[in-house]
Amino acid sequence: MTIEEKMEHFRSISLESANNQSVESLSSYKKSLDDELEIYKESAKKLSEDSKHARMNQVRANSKKNLASSQMIIKKQLTNKQSEIKSKIFEMVRNKIAEYRKTPEYLELLKSQISSVQETYKDLNITVYIDSEDSHLLNPLKESFHVNIQVYDKDFLGGTRTIVPEKNILIDYSFKTRLVEEQENFAITL
Repeated sequence: MTIEEKMEHFRSISLESANNQSVESLSSYKKSLDDELEIYKESAKKLSEDSKHARMNQVRANSKKNLASSQMIIKKQLTNKQSEIKSKIFEMVRNKIAEYRKTPEYLELLKSQISSVQETYKDLNITVYIDSEDSHLLNPLKESFHVNIQVYDKDFLGGTRTIVPEKNILIDYSFKTRLVEEQENFAITL
């Protein structure tokens, strides 16, 4: 083999070796780039998922907040409407009581209340009070009963209040007390 052939052979082996190293380096570099791309894709996908979850959580939180706010407004409106209806109902009841107090049945009710108290506490000194607006009924009631009957200086919407001083008892058959009790217990249900 001549020097030229040897040089050619050396050059071809060197080129082949360089090509092999180059291919190996490129292959290694491509593999590392592919690995980095996969890591980037996974990272980007996770970031996208996290961002998506964060947005969904924000939307849920806003929806819950808006729902709670709407519920509060509705409850307030409902409570106001219930109060309005309750006021109207009890205003109607007061008007019915005022009408009832003009009837003969009302005088009979007062007599019944006085009679009941008189029978229960017949041996004791009692004072029966009637409403100030019922003062026109004082004489007919005094004629029917032999107890101390007086007109109370404050309005209690009718009925009677009786005091038994010896027992320290107040018997309250007034419409005002009953109306207040009914208002406290009254509830509008849906």
